[in-house]
Amino acid sequence: MSVAQNVQKSVNAMPAGQIFGYQALPSYVQSPSAVIKAVGRLVAEKRLARFSKGKFYIPSEGLMGLRKPSDTELIRSVLYKEGRLRGYVTGLAIYNQLGLTTQVPRTITVAINGGRQEKNFGTIRIKTVIARMLIEEPDVKLLQYLDVLKNLKNIPDANINQSLKIMRRYISDLKKREQVQLVLLAQKYYTPQARALVGLLFSSLELSVPQSLALSLNPTTTYQLKLDQDEWPMAKQWSIR
Repeated sequence: MSVAQNVQKSVNAMPAGQIFGYQALPSYVQSPSAVIKAVGRLVAEKRLARFSKGKFYIPSEGLMGLRKPSDTELIRSVLYKEGRLRGYVTGLAIYNQLGLTTQVPRTITVAINGGRQEKNFGTIRIKTVIARMLIEEPDVKLLQYLDVLKNLKNIPDANINQSLKIMRRYISDLKKREQVQLVLLAQKYYTPQARALVGLLFSSLELSVPQSLALSLNPTTTYQLKLDQDEWPMAKQWSIR
């Protein structure tokens, strides 16, 4: 089978609207020039559409003409590079998804292993911020939870006490190994406030709290969050007010 036939076979197996790069085609490593030419021919024949430099998608026909990739696919194109996860959705979009606010973001914020940029795709805007660490798939949910705790005071239209209750539920639902990893990530990459809130939530859930977490906090620092001390009786233990 020729390189062109291999490319055609790979493209035929992809769903319409999926954005991909040359690296997604199996023949690219052995014959990059031939793959680039084969893809170019498919673009010229309008069997593929060019999304951006080095990225393409299979267009599909809609009532208003050719459909562009969905917003979900546009976000995925930013989250992955050469097939590897490099980021995760954070900010207002994740606050809304977790039920902390009813506000719907106009711009999706994505933390990535890369530089800051903002892209306007017409139907959606995506802003990237620099991630705190190398992103691994199993850590995404944990990093999103920690981002919430780091920014707890800045969630629009949200009650801090209620938001903390919601996060307590999410942390309670984590598997034991995920809870352990959450603490490790908090200690290594997150702000003192986020670490203190992890300690408070773990204490509230009667989960084991590593001594190293408490020792990572400055005993003279107080975190002003205006928590209801009746609802959170262990808050003072973590210097949270």
